[in-house]
Amino acid sequence: MTYLRHTEKSKGTVAGPTDLQIKVQADLPSEKRVLEILADLSDARRIQINRQGRGRSIVTFADRFDDSDDISARIQARNSASNPQKTAVCDTVARSKELSGITLPPPAVKTAAKPQKSAVYTQPVAAPKKWPAAKGNPPSVENRNPSELRLDDSYQRSTDNGASQALIRKIANGWDWRMCLPLVVSKRDDGSLWVIDGQHRLAAALLRGDIPFLPCVVGIYGSVADEAAMFVAMNRARKPMNRLDDFHAAIASGDSEAIEITRLITDAGFTVSRKTGSQSWVPGEVAFTSAIAKVLRKHGAKICADALRTMQEAWPDEVLNAGASMFTALTKLAISPPDGFDPDRMFRALLRRNQREWASFLNETKSGGDERAAQLRQVLLMAYEEEPEVADDH
Repeated sequence: MTYLRHTEKSKGTVAGPTDLQIKVQADLPSEKRVLEILADLSDARRIQINRQGRGRSIVTFADRFDDSDDISARIQARNSASNPQKTAVCDTVARSKELSGITLPPPAVKTAAKPQKSAVYTQPVAAPKKWPAAKGNPPSVENRNPSELRLDDSYQRSTDNGASQALIRKIANGWDWRMCLPLVVSKRDDGSLWVIDGQHRLAAALLRGDIPFLPCVVGIYGSVADEAAMFVAMNRARKPMNRLDDFHAAIASGDSEAIEITRLITDAGFTVSRKTGSQSWVPGEVAFTSAIAKVLRKHGAKICADALRTMQEAWPDEVLNAGASMFTALTKLAISPPDGFDPDRMFRALLRRNQREWASFLNETKSGGDERAAQLRQVLLMAYEEEPEVADDH
């Protein structure tokens, strides 16, 4: 601005210094910086640039605040926003100066007459929205030592997998307090503290051993089922949960279908897996809860129970590599069996191959779900036909 004012001509118009001239005189690092400053001055209404081809003429305006930049203007704007009464006075004075010499109309006289309809339509003020009553009680925000915080495995995700362990090590290695959001914690009747959301941060803090406290939002929940329901709600709102995390949390929250599926699985002699990755499965675990739920809804508990019991008896010590497809294929056979179907003959056919061998029949199948099950059903029928019948002694 100093350079522009020194080169000012009549009526505040600069003949048009080049960007290079401004750069040299103002000791700026580059012509690009010149353009940025001119743009800032123009935005702040300190100058007016009139372009004429490649040249330009510049009109400089009188100082309003500090001549260095528009910081004073921004400060005054903030002060005005925080003090509306002062703003109104200042605006009135400024406006009166602008209108000096103009005859203003006399102030309106208040009368008891009925007000006339305004020529300008005024939008009616909408009634305040009536929101549903807030649930629960306000939480407290507390700093708690990591050793005070506990995890409930009935609904929490399993961290005994490669992805979770890698995440815990990453958080621990790059611990940054600016990224440590408060953990959501439930305070139970006995005073114990249970983490609903934030178990990876807790595990990282425990792994380091030098984190004295963690910020926590501590609330009161009615029961473990309420905690589990909140866990599901929070994680569904933020990011997708894998199907087994969802299923275990649904059990803890008292979901009737999840409880029924668990009963069918345990009655057959299996347990419900905590891991979705097939490389992590162990013998005796069932991970295909979604397939069971689908058949249960359409065909009832008996069909599911019979298929699960057959699988447990056929492969009691094997990982169920083709578990979902095998279960669905067996239920399809039970729902619509071929003429003269003999379940015992089918069971003998199942024993001819282990789970890996049955799964190999699906290696070339690119599709999933029902199509894989339908293909395996055809393979089972072929094995059934190859299995010799056993003569009835009676």
